[in-house]
Amino acid sequence: MIRSYRYILLATITSRVELPYKARKMRILECIEKNGNGNYLLYKTKKVSLDINDNDTINYDDKSVSKSLKGDFAETDKRRVKTVQIPMDLILHVSPIFSYFLDGSRHIYKVDDISIGGKIFPFMAGQIIVGCCERRNRDDFKKADLFRSIVLSLPDEFDTENDTIAAQENFCRFFCDSINESLSSLKYVAENNIKVDKILLYKTDGKESTESDKDFYKNRGTSKIQVEMTDAEQAMVAKLCKNNKLDDEHYLIKDGSIEYAPNSSHSSHQQSLVVSNYKHVVGVSKLFNPELLPDYEGKRLSQTIANLKPFERTKVYRYPSSVTQQEYGVWYLRLRKDYPRETNYSDVVKCEMLIPSEGGCLDSDLVDVISANLINEAYPVCYGQDTRWANHLYPVYLTETFCKSNYIDSNIFINLF
Repeated sequence: MIRSYRYILLATITSRVELPYKARKMRILECIEKNGNGNYLLYKTKKVSLDINDNDTINYDDKSVSKSLKGDFAETDKRRVKTVQIPMDLILHVSPIFSYFLDGSRHIYKVDDISIGGKIFPFMAGQIIVGCCERRNRDDFKKADLFRSIVLSLPDEFDTENDTIAAQENFCRFFCDSINESLSSLKYVAENNIKVDKILLYKTDGKESTESDKDFYKNRGTSKIQVEMTDAEQAMVAKLCKNNKLDDEHYLIKDGSIEYAPNSSHSSHQQSLVVSNYKHVVGVSKLFNPELLPDYEGKRLSQTIANLKPFERTKVYRYPSSVTQQEYGVWYLRLRKDYPRETNYSDVVKCEMLIPSEGGCLDSDLVDVISANLINEAYPVCYGQDTRWANHLYPVYLTETFCKSNYIDSNIFINLF
């Protein structure tokens, strides 16, 4: 009786998708085609992973290069010097302030091509993992939170009738229910509680991908999955703040940049909450564009970064983001003593914090304390385990390892389709 009522409810809301009353053993592609009332044609093309090994490519965390002719200091110490040496006494005796470590990652696949209304679009799918680990002391490092999600990324023309966001979300949610009902009949799916959590719709703007821009839709589908991941990262930070986990003695290191693209579904109040939530968050990037900012003289900051001495940092520079309309304090820090470096940037990290108010500054003493802590977090090393060991922070490496352990094997994932 409940299933019958549920079927009537779904058919009423979606008005055009007749979901099957009785689930059959169907994988995702067949389920979509069977339930599409002839609106979709799937080509059963080769399924491929779009992920490239991070160690084999340069993939900068930075966004657009600053248009400023001269760098503007964003710390309270306004001395016109290029670098600041972190005192060894501070490094040896500083109290640890980092208690939480957050990493987000995703695996993206092109699983097929789908024809809708005579136009062909890439059918994308992704696994999203966001993990947070907590360290209470040297001997107590454990999972604090974990977010796992399987998503499909399809063109907005997948919903052939609805125009409003709410109606499209209902359409996608009920299509998800149909897919999961079909997948549940597969033994390994049921045993491992595997399900599709969300269908994301990427914008097509009514355009057709041309030969000169053949990756246009693929990039949009990928971007949609990326935004879903960063939304999950922000939600996890918000949860920590709601539970009063972050304060002046308990900071969080976020692996990578904290310059998030704004979510169009967030209200201005939600956006302001994001800013307040990141007061005790430091973004640390292993890969960065050294040409992001000029120095205070208008010269290339990249030269200063390359010439950093062991345990030395640049001044904190203001980075006004054209993406988020927020200001960030950015500095670069060399983590290690002299050793045979592959490049002048091998053991340098980019550090960034949100500046809560326009024109504000970060306290220079706090920046030094954070920098001393980051130097300590670089030991022990993950040499032999990760080629990025020189500018890797060990707790971040452990958090990354924890996140990667929660992925479904790619062969099993692709077999869902």
